[in-house]
Amino acid sequence: MTELPTNAAADRVPLPQEAWYVGAASSRLTEAPVAIVIHGQTIVLFRDSEGRAHAMHDRCPHRGVALSLGTVSEGQIACAYHGWRFDGTGRCRHIPSLRPEQPVRTVPVRAYPAAERDGYVWVWTGKGEPKGQPLPIHGFDRYAWLQGATALACEAIMPIENNLDICHAAFTHPHMHPQWFRAQAAGFQPTRYELATDPGGLTVSAPGTLLRFDLPDRVTVGGSETFRLVLHHVPTTPGRCIQHWLLQREPTHEQAAPIWSDREPEILAQDRHVLESAQRAYANEGDAFEQSVEADATTLAARRSIRLASQGRTEEAFSGNRSICVLS
Repeated sequence: MTELPTNAAADRVPLPQEAWYVGAASSRLTEAPVAIVIHGQTIVLFRDSEGRAHAMHDRCPHRGVALSLGTVSEGQIACAYHGWRFDGTGRCRHIPSLRPEQPVRTVPVRAYPAAERDGYVWVWTGKGEPKGQPLPIHGFDRYAWLQGATALACEAIMPIENNLDICHAAFTHPHMHPQWFRAQAAGFQPTRYELATDPGGLTVSAPGTLLRFDLPDRVTVGGSETFRLVLHHVPTTPGRCIQHWLLQREPTHEQAAPIWSDREPEILAQDRHVLESAQRAYANEGDAFEQSVEADATTLAARRSIRLASQGRTEEAFSGNRSICVLS
């Protein structure tokens, strides 16, 4: 196999801020505002009178109360403390304690660019103007979907790496994953995987295995007509993230909203238990203990691309076309 990607523990860096992230599933944003956290930034989502989604800093500039505690009235979000109302641009439109002839003069609340597509409300967390639109979910309109989200007590990079890990399934997912059943039936057999990068991302493939990583946080497991799991890993506060999952179901001719599930799939719960354990080790001991082998090439390649993107070097993250084979 060719040279491994950089194996430095210091490569474990936060996901880039100049990016689109899932804020909430479209079906979860209805009449009431929704509070979220991305990269430590408290954000409130709400819909205006025409149903358009908006995102703003979740703090009233009057006395600091979270706007997400309020209500939506006439397409504007009203603070629960004194009733100040703000439109989707963050501009204050009404202060009940002012007389009608008194003008409203306040600094606008920070508004975040928001977009809605493929079953999600997306938020741009960068400082500048959005670069393009949220990455589409290929074939979203051709299938029915099951949708959910789980809070993880670990950094977002950890489930990203886990979902690209080609060796853990036979150990972490008893009675759940095909690799576990194969290992039980025939023992552990050498398997040849191909890791390929292209300008858009990273793909891991082998007989019966297809994994795809796209910046900043998407991992797609599978890609056939019968199975696909699309995962987004949104960093919230240090040591925590939200894993949004979207499971492809049967083909459909009539596009409908994904069906929401509050139940965490068992296979994702198995991952969560080991990842949260690892997070405690990193929090307590740092990451200098890390050691890697050739089969870790997939996770290290994703780590490298995230590091470069976090440094503003996104064009270098998947520069060139390269392919390496990994024997595990």
